[in-house]
Amino acid sequence: MDVASELIKLAEEKFSKLTVAEKKLFRAAAKGEMADYSSRSKKPIGPAKAARWGPSRVLLAGRIAWLCTDKRAAQLVTHRGIRITGARIDEEFDLEAAKVAFPLHFEQCKFTADINLRHTQVAALYMIGSYVGHIFADGLKSNGNVSLRDGFKAEGEVRLLGARVDGNLECDNSQFINLGAKALSADGLNAVGSILLRNGFKAQGEVGLREAAVGGGLECDNGQFTNQGGKALSADGIKVDGPVFLCDGFKVQGEVRLIGATVGGDLNCENAQFTNERGDALLADGLKVDGSVFLRNGFKAQGAVSFFGAKIRGYLGLNGVDSTEEMILDLRSAKIGTLYSDQESWPAPGQLLLRGLEYAEISHESPIDSQSYIEWLRRQDGFSPQPYEQLAKVLRESGDGAGARDVLVAKNKDKADRTKLTRAEWFWYRFFGPLIGYGHRPWLAIPLALVIILFGSVFFKEGYSHGLVTPPSDSAYAKEGDAGVPAPGDTNRRISDVYPVFNSLVYSTDVFVQVVDLRQVKYWLPNANRGSELVPTGSAALCTGGLLLFWLWFEIACGCVLTILFLVGFTGLVRT
Repeated sequence: MDVASELIKLAEEKFSKLTVAEKKLFRAAAKGEMADYSSRSKKPIGPAKAARWGPSRVLLAGRIAWLCTDKRAAQLVTHRGIRITGARIDEEFDLEAAKVAFPLHFEQCKFTADINLRHTQVAALYMIGSYVGHIFADGLKSNGNVSLRDGFKAEGEVRLLGARVDGNLECDNSQFINLGAKALSADGLNAVGSILLRNGFKAQGEVGLREAAVGGGLECDNGQFTNQGGKALSADGIKVDGPVFLCDGFKVQGEVRLIGATVGGDLNCENAQFTNERGDALLADGLKVDGSVFLRNGFKAQGAVSFFGAKIRGYLGLNGVDSTEEMILDLRSAKIGTLYSDQESWPAPGQLLLRGLEYAEISHESPIDSQSYIEWLRRQDGFSPQPYEQLAKVLRESGDGAGARDVLVAKNKDKADRTKLTRAEWFWYRFFGPLIGYGHRPWLAIPLALVIILFGSVFFKEGYSHGLVTPPSDSAYAKEGDAGVPAPGDTNRRISDVYPVFNSLVYSTDVFVQVVDLRQVKYWLPNANRGSELVPTGSAALCTGGLLLFWLWFEIACGCVLTILFLVGFTGLVRT
């Protein structure tokens, strides 16, 4: 008796009478062949209309389960396992806690009842192009791939909670439909290979991968995830040794969550659409990425994009982003290796969160300069000094000291414009600070000082020529018979020729710069009692000489203030 006949005999002893379709199954399993129930007509009826299939294409799930679990029967199955295509499988397929030493391969089949694979051990599971309802496979252990791809369709929850897959979880070009609930539940899944939800993958309902461990990559390129108003892709705490691809036609309606996730490669979101208008479109707080993050080249987000507290060892690319007016970008407390951004990809003002963001460098390919990055910082929601200080630090370390100073000056200006200042702060941020670039540009005081000195020089020269600037002591005048020069404004007296000669420019400089004695102010002073009367004040009148004296006091005060500000700014004692 050959193996096929022996297997059929065992089945008849168990089930009494077998259908033609069942004998075909047992014969194929014993020979390592595909049990093919497909229609040979020119217009075959697919699994979607399996109710119309005749008895020749119908199997009972219990027969298949017996073949997997009966010791004598299972020993007669070849290493190729059970391979079925084009069959309708009625009744619940229950292999809970079973150990199946060979692969299970169902292609273009229709399961009319639930599939129970809880804690099942199997060599591999292939359900290519098959239609199913619910699959309960919590704790499943597969020594090879689990393939739910190429036309696979589930109308109900597919559960793989805590499952282990020593190969790939393949769901390319498949449909998981469970509206308003969980479509694919794989929390805690351990996949030695990759998770492939790409190339036509469609999910209507939540896809859960929380705390999953993936030895390869998580690839969702050209996949569609829909769960409007809820979580569409939930992968908090996932650990992926390779890259994560949410790109190249990836579309999601609902929230994508990667909170606390770890990615060993890149997180690529190029040419992807994230839509969750009333909430978070991409929530990646606490994300750790050993590679780079790309939000560029057609990346589109309607909703908040949050990388709060994320750590990105490589490169953060923000360019070529669509729909920036509808995007909120949260990079608070994130740590990034290299930052790249362009102006066309910036969020609208008030929709950028940067407090605590740290990065090591700005890409040398970045198309914008320090002034443009200042405008980027000004799009923050509110004011925070740390992003300015971070940018200045990076520019300084890259050799752009001027750019760093520009950023720090802008920080102070923006603090003055965007925050409520105390009275003491007002004097610094609105009055004294701008005179020396808030300590970062102390030389700004020099042009103002020169203007004041030059104006003073003109005023004092005119005053001297009209006799308003005179020696403060009679010792300046020559005694009768001694040589001297005519005293300005006094034809009856002469100035001793050994007395210091008045020079208006030097005099104004001496007035302004108190730390240097140029021997002018000591010997010449405006006389408040001389000149034309300007304003009658009773017994005493304000004369032009008095006005010149007021200017001298004003210039002394300005000189003291600007000199002190210059010195403390130059030495770095005061910088904000």
